[in-house]
Amino acid sequence: MSQKPTLYLIDGHSYIYRAFHAIRNLSTSKGFPTNAIYGFTQMLLKIVRDNHPEYLAVVFDAKGPTLRHKEFEDYKANRPEMPDRLVPQIPFIQRLVEGFRIPVLMQEGYEADDLIGTLSQRAEGLGFQVTIVTGDKDMLQLLTPNIKIYDTLKDKRFGEENVKERFGVGPEGVVEIMGLMGDSVDNIPGVPGVGEKTAVQLITQFGTIENVLSHLDQVKKPKLKEALEKNSELARLSRRLAIIQTDCPVDFHPEIFKVSEPDHDSLSALFQELEFTTLLKAFSPKNKTTPIPLEFKNLKDAEQLKSFLETLQKTKSFILTLETDEKLLPMEAGLDGLGLLPPSGEGGYLSFNQSPKEREKFIHLLQPVFKDPSITKMGHHLKRGVIILKRFGIDLCPLGFDTMIAAYLLNPGRSEYSLETLSLELLGEELEKGRSEKSLPGEDIFCEMVQTQRLVRDLEGQLKGKGEEALFHEMEMPLIPVLARMEMNGFKLDVSFLEEMSKELERQLQGLMGRIYQLAGQEFNINSPKQLQEVLFQKLNLMPIKKTKTGFSTDEGVLTQLSIQHELPAEILNYRQLTKLKSTYVDALPRLVNSKTQRLHTSLNQTVAATGRLSSSDPNLQNIPIRTEIGRRIREAFIVEEGNWLLSADYNQIELRILAHLSEDEQFMEAFQSGEDIHLRTAMEIFGLSAKEITSEMRRAAKTVNFGIIYGLSPYGLAVQLGVSQPEAKKYIDNYFSHYSGVKAFIDRTIEEARKNGFVTTLFQRKRSVSDIHSENNATRGFGERIATNTPIQGSAADLIKLAMIRIDQWLMEKSLSTRMILQIHDELLFEVPESELDQVQKMVQAEMEGVFPMKVPLKVDLGTGKNWAEAH
Repeated sequence: MSQKPTLYLIDGHSYIYRAFHAIRNLSTSKGFPTNAIYGFTQMLLKIVRDNHPEYLAVVFDAKGPTLRHKEFEDYKANRPEMPDRLVPQIPFIQRLVEGFRIPVLMQEGYEADDLIGTLSQRAEGLGFQVTIVTGDKDMLQLLTPNIKIYDTLKDKRFGEENVKERFGVGPEGVVEIMGLMGDSVDNIPGVPGVGEKTAVQLITQFGTIENVLSHLDQVKKPKLKEALEKNSELARLSRRLAIIQTDCPVDFHPEIFKVSEPDHDSLSALFQELEFTTLLKAFSPKNKTTPIPLEFKNLKDAEQLKSFLETLQKTKSFILTLETDEKLLPMEAGLDGLGLLPPSGEGGYLSFNQSPKEREKFIHLLQPVFKDPSITKMGHHLKRGVIILKRFGIDLCPLGFDTMIAAYLLNPGRSEYSLETLSLELLGEELEKGRSEKSLPGEDIFCEMVQTQRLVRDLEGQLKGKGEEALFHEMEMPLIPVLARMEMNGFKLDVSFLEEMSKELERQLQGLMGRIYQLAGQEFNINSPKQLQEVLFQKLNLMPIKKTKTGFSTDEGVLTQLSIQHELPAEILNYRQLTKLKSTYVDALPRLVNSKTQRLHTSLNQTVAATGRLSSSDPNLQNIPIRTEIGRRIREAFIVEEGNWLLSADYNQIELRILAHLSEDEQFMEAFQSGEDIHLRTAMEIFGLSAKEITSEMRRAAKTVNFGIIYGLSPYGLAVQLGVSQPEAKKYIDNYFSHYSGVKAFIDRTIEEARKNGFVTTLFQRKRSVSDIHSENNATRGFGERIATNTPIQGSAADLIKLAMIRIDQWLMEKSLSTRMILQIHDELLFEVPESELDQVQKMVQAEMEGVFPMKVPLKVDLGTGKNWAEAH
């Protein structure tokens, strides 16, 4: 017996709304919302991937009134307008369906339900097995042995037996039940006072609404009987409105609904426009790959290289790509080869897998060209190349264009900036590697260089269009060699100090474990959430606070609250903190010391933080706690060479000073201009007291308010931090804005501009998209408003210190000093300075940092010196 062909009919609008509400925070770099499109795409792919339908269609509601509106004017009158952020996504969803070459059905005057009902029955009549993909319970009336419903959200299929299980009647009884109970979603009135339970009981007993109305004498409840009697016509009308029409003027022609191969070109263009990277990779057109140049020279010896470089020197720029080994860190990676591609003409590939003597010849020939100031060098992730080449004695400068940095500036919210991803998203082309059966030397990196060259042209235009050329060329690009030098300088580490500290922490942890076992009354695996749950909530009977999929939560927030009930949670927190610091820093840092330089080399990343701040990785030195004793001791391990000093230059309250500058609040600016203690001043304002009456606790509260305002701290958040009531916290914030009205006006203005433009900017025109600010969800919208408020402040602070770094680095090089800039952590710069240069460098660093940009309030830098980081900071 042959299997019946399968037809899947997707209720389009049902799933658009589901996708829209299921995924909250998704938009393009320009702020265009894409959550419904992405969710709908994933649903569509899941249906095709999991079910392999032979025939498929998506059915949408057409605009305008339907036959039901003619019968009942208020039909669907209660439905809210389509959300503003969903409206512009609908055409893209229709383009998406067309790109998959799936028929789209809609017809004026008819709802999608009616079209689906008609198609289902006609397909069934032709011997098809039909699956309706919907979450709408109205559709249950259509079920037959050959027509099923599939709710993808619940991942559940419904047949006739499921209707009987739920309602006690078959599919034919669904409209009768709905006629009695109505439907608030579609504004089908039903009988007032009759809910689902009563409706099911009546239809189970009488079969139909007509039977109910003709046997009212058998309805025992007086109020129900009266309601049915008074609203008999309403019940009949509701039934008619609930019936799905199966005689729409639409035909089922199987050949039209046959599933076919998607249009990869169309989908690729769409996913590129919407910045759906993963989907773009999956649907990249097979023929849209990076063509390898027809000719490129394999430079096998010094003579060939010399000839090629003579030609290259006539160009004003070239693309550079390095071929390295598998080691990711640039201070450790080996160099296997490099490729050079001028703007026009053929490129060249040079293998570095040569004898030391031959390699030295290559380096000698490359150096003059690579440091020629008249030739700009371009590439992807140039900082890595600068470091690797410098280790081999080659200087790479000047740097003209880095595609990774440009892409970051244009969209700082990306999760990654790999060449492969950018090629797909921006150009719609997939990198092609190993094109020939026996790949030629350098073939792969030539593909990368051709694609990089194309990206340069594309990104240059985008930077100009977005007004970020100056930021790119005057700040981000000049910063690359500065960061490269800092990474190569590294930090000297006292390994023996950390080894002793590790032993001491191990002893402390052993003591803590004993204390924990004593408080728990038993030994258990402290690192096991399940065993900890049993101890806290079963043995000690503490009150659970939050539930997870695996039981009651034992996260930091929960343990902090439980500490009020018992000592054990507090000790668990201590144990976790010690364990984390020991493993993350005390034990890990010595293993990361470079074997050749005997120094620690962190990576300073330009393309991670959306605000423009630099981040630190491998290892991350930004998260070493500052205010704890153990954090301070870890910083003691960061030392200097004999005869040197560590100089710390830290911007004093830079974000508050930027807030004063941007808001132009007179009182706020006056406090900084006169050198007042801003936290004391704020305490006086919010508490209404004189300076003498302000206690240290009041000043601490004012400090929390000052910085909290920058991050959009709510009364609830402030109350939690200060341990006061929400009304009290709200009073502090209200008093703050009452006295600093200019700050309130700035915040309101910034949020409004973000709502209007979809982005916010820093002092240096760095842009960040704020799509969440349009969300209908209060929490999500609040998050967007906090980003809008904070980014101009935190981003401007990041820009200022970057500019200071560039100028200080330039000064150090011009003066040929031995001082080395070695680390940037938030608002702090660290230098290793020979004692003979200390006075000169201190004065210069302070002057450059404080005078980096004309502000309406003075910038102030706190200097500190010492033999280790803890002493200097």
